[in-house]
Amino acid sequence: MSSVRAALCLLLVAVFGLPLATPAASAATYTHATPAAPTAVSVSRSSVDLSWKAVADAPKYRIQYSTSSSMSNPTYIRVSGTRYELTGLKASTTYYFKVRVIDEEGVNLSAYSKALKVKTSSKSGYTHLSPTGLTVTGTGPTAVALQWNSRGDGIRYRVQYSTSSSMANAKYKRVTGTSTTISGLTLNKTYYFKVRVITNSGSNLSSYSPKVSAKTGYSFSAPKGLKVSDSSQTQALMSWTESAGAERYRIQVGTSASMANPVYYRYSGKSAIVPGLKAGKSYWFKIRVITPDGENLSPYSSAVKLTTPTAADRKYLAPTGLTAKAAKPGHLTTSWTSSGSGLYYQVRYSQNSNMSESKTVTTTSTSAELKNLADETQYYLQLRIVTSKNVAQSPYGTTATVTTAKEVNTPLVVASYNIRCFNCYEGKTNERTWYDRRDTVVALVKAQAPDVIGFQEAAQSWLTENGKKVSLSQFEDLINRLGSPYKLVNTARNNCVKSTTPTGCVYKDQGASKGTKIVYNSDKLTLVAEGSKQLSYISTKDNERYVAWAIFEQKASGKYFFFADTHLEHASGTSYYNLRKKQTEEIMAEIAKQNTDDLPTFLVGDFNSHKTTSPSNAPYDVVLKNGLIDPLGNYYKSTTSVNPDVLSKRIRTNYNSYNSWALSPPKSSTNVNGSYLDYMFVDPRIRTTEWETVLDLDSAGKWVGIIPSDHNMLRMVTYLPTAEG
Repeated sequence: MSSVRAALCLLLVAVFGLPLATPAASAATYTHATPAAPTAVSVSRSSVDLSWKAVADAPKYRIQYSTSSSMSNPTYIRVSGTRYELTGLKASTTYYFKVRVIDEEGVNLSAYSKALKVKTSSKSGYTHLSPTGLTVTGTGPTAVALQWNSRGDGIRYRVQYSTSSSMANAKYKRVTGTSTTISGLTLNKTYYFKVRVITNSGSNLSSYSPKVSAKTGYSFSAPKGLKVSDSSQTQALMSWTESAGAERYRIQVGTSASMANPVYYRYSGKSAIVPGLKAGKSYWFKIRVITPDGENLSPYSSAVKLTTPTAADRKYLAPTGLTAKAAKPGHLTTSWTSSGSGLYYQVRYSQNSNMSESKTVTTTSTSAELKNLADETQYYLQLRIVTSKNVAQSPYGTTATVTTAKEVNTPLVVASYNIRCFNCYEGKTNERTWYDRRDTVVALVKAQAPDVIGFQEAAQSWLTENGKKVSLSQFEDLINRLGSPYKLVNTARNNCVKSTTPTGCVYKDQGASKGTKIVYNSDKLTLVAEGSKQLSYISTKDNERYVAWAIFEQKASGKYFFFADTHLEHASGTSYYNLRKKQTEEIMAEIAKQNTDDLPTFLVGDFNSHKTTSPSNAPYDVVLKNGLIDPLGNYYKSTTSVNPDVLSKRIRTNYNSYNSWALSPPKSSTNVNGSYLDYMFVDPRIRTTEWETVLDLDSAGKWVGIIPSDHNMLRMVTYLPTAEG
């Protein structure tokens, strides 16, 4: 029976918080000391905020309270910790509070403390307990940051602060929210703070919280290691040892050691460029730690002195932040930190660490692309500020290094094709009009899939339909039918203000080149630059002859090349022989003029001269004299290839390039090379692996279907060289 009674008693304790109905234990049986009497931190009309000193190793506490000093009809509450807010009390009522130690199951481990007598506020008194959790979250030289726990939404607070612990001569600040910074304090002074709940109009709704104290002062020591790392006429590069945890710094600049009338700059990090200096003048610099908002967090460091230089090439500091990336083979992309607006930057780069044999690029941007570089090669880069005429305005900065990407060995398919102008129709045997031939021409080109092709006689004059001209040229008709991704390098018909028609032409260079047109595969190549030049002539009745040129980037490899296309005068006689020679010399001069970066070069076209022309194949000789080669080795009156090692694969190179509409195209039966009016010359640095004179023949050597032109298309497979390699 006694065990059942004990169990019931424990149940009452667990459920209702009631004391065990057992005989009082003697003090000797308690395992914990009796707590000291609790204190009232704050009192409102219906609540009391109690606090008491902790008892060592106390698992929990029981609060007993009653409106009677004899503690009759008490109420009990179990709590963890040494502070508790009792709510639901009656206004203007005296309460008595005690506290004792208990275990987790409610068994008493100590006697009750002495009672605390508290009278709740009247109905017109405080409606809130004072805020809890008032803490100092930060201090500065003249400010202290505070925060506390909320007493509800939309409540206002009053912070009281004083240099006296008795809060004499206190000052006050109203706050919405649960944090604030008290500013305007005195450096190195101890302050005391309290907070209470108030109405919007300022009436008190609670007593003050317990006070907290804080001493104003710098959070950081003065930064160390301030020095001038470099200087120019107008700038100083300052560096210092970072102060752990510092977010911002203020540098003070004066023109005297007394720092009279100084100027200030804010920075982060451990270095900065100070602007606004003058040549040959002395300056003093100090630094301190500040907040992001500019509040001082440390005293100033001792001053360092600088006298700025007067040399013209030290107007600016060397630019900083130079980086380089190997974006693709033969390319580097570089970028750097701006040194100010309106400046010119010069990047120099070299394969040598001493910057010998360097090249330069000048730009007004803060980035640059370096092209035509050697693949898989380390480059050294430096940067400085210059004038628009590349006169130095700063020294070179620190050296950056980067290695270019591995070469991508991508074939480049090049072609040349005289397609016979649409209005050149003469009605010869097997000859067809442009309207009959054009689909065959297009199919032939597409089948060979050139990356770039030079067309000749792709006329700019209008086609006709039902005997009437229509606003569509032969070259426009051709490109429309070739379709995407093929594009024209230049779409202009005529060099006139109104380029679509020569009628009433007011001259303007539009880059038009009559029937000499360059077409490229825009999926494979990027057009970088283009142009054309009209060649010399004898008679005004002669056809206008041009060399058209373009600079391309091969997308897969990142390599650049120069491509030129031409069609020389065809008339016979000594004067025209000499004219073709002169026209070729003009072509080579134009290539040299436009190819300023010495890019690998192709020259294709109809030269209207062949290896048995008397007295010589003058255009051929001029081209070779200027450094290009003929991969076929089809030299004057040659009967065998002179360059067997240049070209590894030949396809129908024994056929002539001019077929004269013959159903069985003319060819050489004894020579590996036929007779060529059309050529594809290449830079010796370019590797040519395959050459084809393109014909669609049956097993008997006869044309299949319509003959597309009186010239045969030429095609070769080449590989661009490694730049600088």
